[in-house]
Amino acid sequence: MSIPGPRIIFLSPHDPIDVGTWSGTAYSAYMSLLQSSPGVAVVRAKFTDGLARNVNRLLRKLDVKIDCTRSVAYARLASLEASIRLHFVQGEVIVAIAAATYVFALRTTRPIIFVSDATFASISSIYSDFAKMPKWLRADADKIERVALNRSQRMLFSSDWAKNSAIVDYGVAPEAASVMPLGPNLGRDTIDRFKSSKYADFQNAVRLLFIGADWDRKGGPIVMEIKSELDSRGIPCELFLVGNSPANLRTGNGIHVFGRLDKSDEEQLQTLCKLYELAHFFVLPTTAEAYGVVFSEAQAFGCPSLTYAVGGTATAVLDGITGFTLPLTATAKDFAERISSLVHDPRQYEQMSTNCRTRYLEEANWTTWAAFVMNLAQPLGAPSRAASVPQDLPR
Repeated sequence: MSIPGPRIIFLSPHDPIDVGTWSGTAYSAYMSLLQSSPGVAVVRAKFTDGLARNVNRLLRKLDVKIDCTRSVAYARLASLEASIRLHFVQGEVIVAIAAATYVFALRTTRPIIFVSDATFASISSIYSDFAKMPKWLRADADKIERVALNRSQRMLFSSDWAKNSAIVDYGVAPEAASVMPLGPNLGRDTIDRFKSSKYADFQNAVRLLFIGADWDRKGGPIVMEIKSELDSRGIPCELFLVGNSPANLRTGNGIHVFGRLDKSDEEQLQTLCKLYELAHFFVLPTTAEAYGVVFSEAQAFGCPSLTYAVGGTATAVLDGITGFTLPLTATAKDFAERISSLVHDPRQYEQMSTNCRTRYLEEANWTTWAAFVMNLAQPLGAPSRAASVPQDLPR
């Protein structure tokens, strides 16, 4: 008789029920696993995390810029609480979502699949804020990552960039690490209500979409320059800005500002989807990005993306196939040149749009992601499941 798939323990500091936490990634991962596993139990170190939030709040009031959740002390407490909570849940395989601090000193005999979009070494190399961390805290964070990775039986990263860091910086076995792109943090039913095919209807204007909470890091100023460059080339351009933008930003002349759009609000969600549907290109010249789920979202709507080749963006956007990833030395003129080349080659543009949808449907979606996780979990959970399955009677 066949052995059922393993029951999953979802271990994460991110609340999987809250669609707003971690850009909705924990929610999407959890909901997809619910559809793939015979059971999913959630374990979070709620008490320790609440205590850490209060400590960080106090440190900010004292003007001490330290995140205590990066410390070994926090990791030990969080691991202890998670270990205790594990005793009260059923499940054969632990899927640890961005939970290095929980895995660090976790007391368990159950196998662990470590899931993340970056390692500490990789993310601290591209985000400038990490340069401000005290040396002792950087050493703690690095130790936590190393121990957690090497305590895990399997690792699943969202990009080759993150996987390579795990191998090179932390010495994990290459055969234990895998890559699977993240899906869009929008429901499939929601996406399917909108038109997913793009046509090269550039006669009136080329429509660009930008989404970013951090105006400068995400490349807002460069996007403005890209629009100006296209206008100067005789290619009328409309620019739709979502997220945080400067209060003194000059609008008009094809610039439309929407502010932040909350996916948990149905009306604002519909507005966001309409913008993805309307846009010809998604442009996010970010200078630091672990992955960028917004690229997966644009892809689901058949919208080619343009960005810098930094962090995990080269996995999120396949250069020349689903968009373009340019070197960090590229200027607004270089981005405009890529857009202009597709404006003058409608067939290539429409093929790229088709490529986006194909990748979304075949690979970069949460159903495929969950199936991949379950394939990793199957052999890990098999011994404990086999022991509980009645054996065939001898004939």
